[in-house]
Amino acid sequence: MEIELVNKKLTRTDIASCLAYPAGNLWAFQMVRGRNAIHFNARDPTGRVWEFKLCTRNHGRYKKPVIRGDWLDYVHEKGLTVHDFIILTMEEDAENGVSYNIRVEPNLELAM
Repeated sequence: MEIELVNKKLTRTDIASCLAYPAGNLWAFQMVRGRNAIHFNARDPTGRVWEFKLCTRNHGRYKKPVIRGDWLDYVHEKGLTVHDFIILTMEEDAENGVSYNIRVEPNLELAM
């Protein structure tokens, strides 16, 4: 079963620095206690695997998770712009465990 973890319109910060990740979906990653980052791979529709890094703040009331790693390479290779939509999904199955997929949907409103 596929679970949608991120479905958001990209902002300037997402394009220039890192992708803001919803704190409510941190459950989808098995972060080691005492650590504030985890590496994961996500496959795009072409089959290419990207290595991302989900990071949270060490201190403070809010974790403010973000995705880094290959994120900026992904942004540049896909030609992403502000207002495009990014969708990150997780799929679990008993045989292969957990896998992640990432795709982009352009903002069709701007194309009209």
